[in-house]
Amino acid sequence: MTAEARRLLARFRDLGATDTTCFLGQWPYRLGASADADALRGHADRLGLRTLWVSHLASLFGFDTRTGNEAALAACADDPLFRVFATVDPRDSDWTRELDDLTAGGAVGVRVAPGFHRYDVALVGAVLDACAERGLPVQLIARLDDARVRHPLSPAVDLELHRLADLVRSRPSAPLLLSGLNRADWTELNRHLGDAAPPALRLDLWHVNGPTPVAERLGDDPDRWAFGTAFPVQTPEATALQLAAALAPLALTAITSGTAAGALP
Repeated sequence: MTAEARRLLARFRDLGATDTTCFLGQWPYRLGASADADALRGHADRLGLRTLWVSHLASLFGFDTRTGNEAALAACADDPLFRVFATVDPRDSDWTRELDDLTAGGAVGVRVAPGFHRYDVALVGAVLDACAERGLPVQLIARLDDARVRHPLSPAVDLELHRLADLVRSRPSAPLLLSGLNRADWTELNRHLGDAAPPALRLDLWHVNGPTPVAERLGDDPDRWAFGTAFPVQTPEATALQLAAALAPLALTAITSGTAAGALP
């Protein structure tokens, strides 16, 4: 690592950021992409993170969501670093009961993954309604890997942006964090929304890596974006370096912690 990279990471560590997109478990297509609670703590220490939003990869790839959710709660119990986000599948007949059990057990938010579980994005509307009643934030995992390098055995499909726009239009006041869209996706999604995306819609940053000017443009609307790395599926340092190199302090604070803090009760 160059001296300049070390300086930028030191600047980033001073921010005490929240990482809104972290996972426990094993990414099934790359042996090195796995994390237990200690690995997440190491990730937080390297980037100076104060809070991690966490769910379990087993809830994306297993026979059910409950097993991974319970493993996440057990692994993260009593550690103030972690905020557990329960993964739900709205096709399950008892998903609302599972949600209540998990929130009673300590989960503070919800993740949905229609591209992994292979259901219509419109079904997320029921999850948004249920979470609004319970005061829970919702994060929609749109993707965790680039389609160009996706393993041929992966069940994941990229979501159609016009279908995401339909979901947002159906519930414009519902808080929703979209994870895994890139800058071009956001431009297209916003166009589907008539260039009037509701304030409650947010996006994370792990798939927005690129030249510094991309990061600079995030400063035009910092409250729209939240820091997220998709760790351990993706390498987190690129996003941190890009932000630290490009953004003014107020925009950095909004993106790295302000948006996430505003989303949680």
